[in-house]
Amino acid sequence: MVGNGAVGIVFGESSTDHFTFIVNPRNELPRFGEFLVVRNRDGDEVLALLKSIRNINWLMDAGRGSYDYVEKTVNVFSKGVLDKSEAILATAKVLGVLRRHDGEFLTKPAPNRVPIKPGEKVYLARDEDLQKIFSEGHIRLGRLIARSDIEVKLDANRLVSRHFAVLAVTGAGKSNTIAVLTKELVSSVNATVVILDPHGEYQRLSWPGARVNPIKATIDPGRIRLSEFATLLGIAENASLQRRFLGLVYRTVREEMRRKGQVVGGIAFIHEMEDKIEEWIRVYENTDDKIIHYYDEKGIETPRKIQSRDIEALIRLKDYLSELRANFGEFISPVNVLSEIRPGMVNVIDLSGMEEEQMITLASFVLRGILKNRIDYVKGVRTNDRTLVREVSERYPALTRPVLIIVEEAHIFAPRGEKNPATLWLGKIAREGRKFGVGLGIVSQRPKKLDDDILSQTNTKIILKLVEPNDQRYVQQASEQISEDLLSDIASLGVGEAVIVGYAITIPAMVKIYSFEKDMKGHYGGGDIDIVGEWLAGRDEEEVSEEEAIEALPL
Repeated sequence: MVGNGAVGIVFGESSTDHFTFIVNPRNELPRFGEFLVVRNRDGDEVLALLKSIRNINWLMDAGRGSYDYVEKTVNVFSKGVLDKSEAILATAKVLGVLRRHDGEFLTKPAPNRVPIKPGEKVYLARDEDLQKIFSEGHIRLGRLIARSDIEVKLDANRLVSRHFAVLAVTGAGKSNTIAVLTKELVSSVNATVVILDPHGEYQRLSWPGARVNPIKATIDPGRIRLSEFATLLGIAENASLQRRFLGLVYRTVREEMRRKGQVVGGIAFIHEMEDKIEEWIRVYENTDDKIIHYYDEKGIETPRKIQSRDIEALIRLKDYLSELRANFGEFISPVNVLSEIRPGMVNVIDLSGMEEEQMITLASFVLRGILKNRIDYVKGVRTNDRTLVREVSERYPALTRPVLIIVEEAHIFAPRGEKNPATLWLGKIAREGRKFGVGLGIVSQRPKKLDDDILSQTNTKIILKLVEPNDQRYVQQASEQISEDLLSDIASLGVGEAVIVGYAITIPAMVKIYSFEKDMKGHYGGGDIDIVGEWLAGRDEEEVSEEEAIEALPL
């Protein structure tokens, strides 16, 4: 089968999906994560992955005798006798039939239907076979951990259309992975990528020939929905009276500004809402009938009598608006963030400096806007509706092409067991985005805090080191591709190493992700601060200052 000699012989019980083999001590020891080949009972060549390897000595089985017994065994028998009683046993997981008995090679291994026969010799998989398997893709992501000369590529169509997740503990390499993915997508297939960046990690994303478009995160209160506005202000869902008056003020001010020919939006919209609330409070305090007039959903002017219980809600609502303007004014702008997105670029929307409520509101607006306009555009093309196509093309030219949205710290926007406007639209994109060319990538260091429905919709998972058992189990429950034996692999990974499973890769693999800075000559803002280095630099500065002060003293 392979000319380099057998690395072992199938030994003991075997099945269609697992087998154990005793390792040939005269050949180089195969490593954890190595790819192997062996024949099944039909004579097909089966591809397998080395899952565990252990050393035993038949003279010193665990549980046989005391320490004194073991010590006597070591002293009585010569080293040669002990060495001859030693064996290395390994277990392997079957990935599928690689080459049929008639010689047909399968780039995507087929299911193995018959068991592996004990006594069959086990070989290392050929480099050229692995290169064929892992070279079918557009995105250069890294190299096999077990074979550093084998490059691993992902299929961009499958990665984007069926969505993906990047999951890991802090410091395991999530940001580096996203930097590599986005660079490859833009450079190789001219992708349009939008990153929602809560911590400003990608504001300095660059590489030779980079196409990166930093976008300042702003919200136009005149464009967002009432539910998004309530989230922006931090009004609780059970504060029904405050939400009711928010709707009355919002619709009334919009209609009045529209009738005056004013631009509806920006900080002026907030001021007008505050003034309207103040006007209604004065009506209650200074008139007998206490009747206000508002515009309903259809734009019809409608009277309402203000009650004493309404005043507290109006005052609190005015406080919310004043706090928003005072603490969040720099992010309020009539600029439509969607119009800032550029095609064929990594568009980084910097959410740093925002509170979670504001992040969720802006994320909801962006997600809704991208999906809605992509639906309009695709439907316009399919039905030959030129008006619809032209409207999207003129307002949002980037949305005439498919879009990949990457959501960093996704547990903020889609928390498990909670609903908010962003969760709603993330769920819609996860379920429906594929039909309209909207892909989703979610990134999180806290998988167990992620909405399980959204996580389960990601059909490719790039999982770096996860050590928390609850996180591991939650990821396994949310994915059909994560088997029990992969959980131990995930816990054993080093920094920058990942288990990749799912639709965008031919077979599951353990991969060393490329270093964005070293391998791709790029840079991004992620990574830990050198705390000790900065402290020591501060000490040096203090010592220099003291020396200068001493030198400045009069003699």
